[in-house]
Amino acid sequence: MPAAIILIGSPRKGGNTELLADAFLEGVREAGGDGEKIFVDDLNIHPIGPVGDVLSERVDVHADDDFLPTLERVLAADILVFGAPVYWQGLPAQLKAFVDRWSCYYVNPLLVDGMKGKIFAALVAHGAPDPHHHKWVTDPIQVWAAHFEAPWAGHVSVVAQKQGLVASKPEALAAARELGKKCVEMAQA
Repeated sequence: MPAAIILIGSPRKGGNTELLADAFLEGVREAGGDGEKIFVDDLNIHPIGPVGDVLSERVDVHADDDFLPTLERVLAADILVFGAPVYWQGLPAQLKAFVDRWSCYYVNPLLVDGMKGKIFAALVAHGAPDPHHHKWVTDPIQVWAAHFEAPWAGHVSVVAQKQGLVASKPEALAAARELGKKCVEMAQA
């Protein structure tokens, strides 16, 4: 059974990002998979510390926080989804801190082998009316997927300036459900 994990970067529970994530997980379960949400804001994950120039000698100076247990959960999944509102043309800091910590393990087989082939996707809510505003979040995620030779399943983005507004956008919720199904199908292929 394919497993999905959604890293939610929004600090707002019950918000638009979580509503998209719930719809995505409905699709995952309808397709025969399972999954969970992780609210990164609930975790104690420090920003990256000094790592050094020699990739094979890098040390994670903050290894005593929640990063490694969270990374292990991510690596155990077949599907990695980034649930992220666009904050000032990028990912929320909580989620970016998690991703930046990958640099401590840049050539470590734990990360490199664990991410290879994982299905990547994104769920993005943003307040800007520009329909391409999601690219501030989705473009970097696609680069990360390519780095790990991981397939990009796609994204769902929605303009939603107020908490819970996504609930009144059935087309966005349907798109998130369909993306969940697609990810499971890709994981089973």
